[in-house]
Amino acid sequence: MLLQNQTRFFIILRNGFFVKNLLFTSFFFLIFNSNVFANNVLIFGGTKNTGLEAARILKEQGHQVVAFVRNSSDTTALDSFGIQTVVGDAMDIDSITSAFNYDSFDSVFSFLSGGRTNPEVDSQGNINVFKEAENSGVMRVVLVTVIGAGGTEGVLEERARRFLKPVIDAKTEAENYLISSDLDYTILRPGQLPDGPATGKGILVEDFSVMGRITRGELADLTVKCMNDLSTYRRIYHVVDSEMTGSFSAFD
Repeated sequence: MLLQNQTRFFIILRNGFFVKNLLFTSFFFLIFNSNVFANNVLIFGGTKNTGLEAARILKEQGHQVVAFVRNSSDTTALDSFGIQTVVGDAMDIDSITSAFNYDSFDSVFSFLSGGRTNPEVDSQGNINVFKEAENSGVMRVVLVTVIGAGGTEGVLEERARRFLKPVIDAKTEAENYLISSDLDYTILRPGQLPDGPATGKGILVEDFSVMGRITRGELADLTVKCMNDLSTYRRIYHVVDSEMTGSFSAFD
């Protein structure tokens, strides 16, 4: 009888220890799994290409997503995903402020791109976003720029370097502002961006001599994964597909 009671007591203790450890493990899984907790996310440049795909992924994962769009933007795709929009202009700081006041946001993504014809969107437009993030206390910012920014233009071939110079200079200005801020940033510099779905072969590297290509779908997937990944905070990466590294030309 005594042996039976002792055995029963041992089983209770053992099971209690197991339950406590299971709860402990589950707690830390919830904290570090970026897809568990819903974030309120504000996206700039989310009406097409990589930004649109990132918005779709975030929405599918259960995050609350708001996209900042211009009055002339085609929001058909965003609407079909059930993503809310706020209208404004990245060059107008008042409309940026109104966007941040729309909700209480946890994270900001910027895919803003004005191209060679409107590079001030890449520089001042992004800086306006960062300034308002600081003012609103939204500390987490993920910025997508380009290989060549931040003094890495040497990895590009000469023609690409000349062709992309206005964009590279503008994106470098935005990067420099973000780096000097107190925001918890991640800067992603992709190489050439062919259309295509996620491949599962994208890599983030801190070797700035690396160049190559990555599909827009894969870049979007990696960008979303960075959101709650503490190891990417205040880091800068070149982003390529592990099977598409090599020379990068703007004319391929």
